[in-house]
Amino acid sequence: MSLRIAAAVSLLSLTFLAISNSPAQALQKVLSGQVRNDKNKTLSGVKVDLWTTDNSVSMTTRTDDEGKFSFRHPKCGTCTLEVFAPKKSNLASALVEVPGDEARTVMVSLKKGYPVFGRIVSNGKGLKGIVVKAYSARHERNEKERIYGGGAVVSQRGGDFSMTLTPGDKKLVLLNNKYDHITKMMSLATKVITETDLGDLEMPTR
Repeated sequence: MSLRIAAAVSLLSLTFLAISNSPAQALQKVLSGQVRNDKNKTLSGVKVDLWTTDNSVSMTTRTDDEGKFSFRHPKCGTCTLEVFAPKKSNLASALVEVPGDEARTVMVSLKKGYPVFGRIVSNGKGLKGIVVKAYSARHERNEKERIYGGGAVVSQRGGDFSMTLTPGDKKLVLLNNKYDHITKMMSLATKVITETDLGDLEMPTR
């Protein structure tokens, strides 16, 4: 999944969006929304990904001049909407879990964050294509932490990854769906209080 903070008072509101009950549309659901920054200004050109339960990006789009976006996707289980902060904005991305069998409208206000980066390796060799997911240590108990406390990215050539995360205790989960000889999952804890270099993260062989 493609790895930015002081808080701003903002709320995420989820409201049901009515859609047509025609047979053609009954097989699809509409997920739409609007993205704003910590000063409540709409953000255009922001990348928005829709992750499915198998840890892959099924659809991607960008916000329009009014900060709005929309997906029409097949009915599925719980999906994760990832809203990427603009580069050099010092804002953190947001992760929003949404039911894949309902239509939704999502309003997202991005918060300030710090760069977090590192390199995924095995036996000293960089691993490309590893999904790196970050969660707040309090994400299970705090809805705002679930939305604004995490991020997701996919490691690039050489195993490098970077994301921008809000401050606090984080849990990083490394997911391997590419290499048969390497463990499928690894997790570690870290704390973000400023720009953070995690160095080389070694994934063991099986």
